[in-house]
Amino acid sequence: MEKEPVLGWWARLPERGLREVLRLAEETAVYRVVEVPWFGYDRAVHGSFVGFLDSGVSGRGPLDLFDASHRVTSRVAFVDPAGRVVEDDVSNLGHVLAAAPNAGPHTGRVALDLAAFRSLDSAPEIDLAVSSYSDVWLPWCSARYEEGAHLDDLADNRELARRHTPRLNEFLAGVGAIAERTGGALRVNPDDTAPRLEFQLHDHGVRLDVDDPLERSVWERFGGRDDPDLFGALRRAAERARREPPPAPYRAVICAWTDRVGYPLSGAERGVLLDALRPPDTASAPLSRDELAGIARIWIQIGMRRRHIFEIDELST
Repeated sequence: MEKEPVLGWWARLPERGLREVLRLAEETAVYRVVEVPWFGYDRAVHGSFVGFLDSGVSGRGPLDLFDASHRVTSRVAFVDPAGRVVEDDVSNLGHVLAAAPNAGPHTGRVALDLAAFRSLDSAPEIDLAVSSYSDVWLPWCSARYEEGAHLDDLADNRELARRHTPRLNEFLAGVGAIAERTGGALRVNPDDTAPRLEFQLHDHGVRLDVDDPLERSVWERFGGRDDPDLFGALRRAAERARREPPPAPYRAVICAWTDRVGYPLSGAERGVLLDALRPPDTASAPLSRDELAGIARIWIQIGMRRRHIFEIDELST
């Protein structure tokens, strides 16, 4: 598990829709509340959390849950210490990951987090965030903690993901439907999603049918006082990829990034950035097809989480 979320979604909902979200989370077992001391709630005693709220015993509503310390479980598949694939309701995914081979850093978190709070600019609606600090839900997980792995390598997690991720997708599809009934929508949250893993997500869930892209990236910085411009950074990355091409079957991806605070395009949508890359009076010509020979794709990253991915035909002349 990581220190920051690696995948996430966001939606704006009417407050009354939160009860339905929690009921769906219970039914799919992706986020099942088992204890809320402040409410006097214990699942072993009271049964369903939503049923407990409906009884009115606590005098609390669904939104109050997120101001209270509470314990939840998520039902996930994992490999136990004996090497068997099992499925269980887990409250601390770190304990499960600690027993896995090639385990990276792990923390005491549940497999899925929900957070809800009143919207500051659209009262009385609420904002709902669905996130995870683990890529256990994805068919392809980061393999960088495995011995000899390259930073870009992905591990095949399809066997586990096929067991538990359909329930996550069912939950997210339901959340999307709740949002859409009142004119809202569920969207991937780029601020909570690792750019390297985003190809496996869509706005209503996880793509279980994607293949490992088998890419190796070459990075160059731009936007600093002594750094080249964007095209200069891409050109340098392409030259390095030609000098040291990745081994088969991997494909080279050239990447330009900037961490410049206040960079003008830091919040731009993909189409806006694409237009900015190809102004008619640009001082630095776009890369030619010859320069991009053997390059699979181009990544442009602004800050830690804003990554835009372009196919070669979009940027070449």
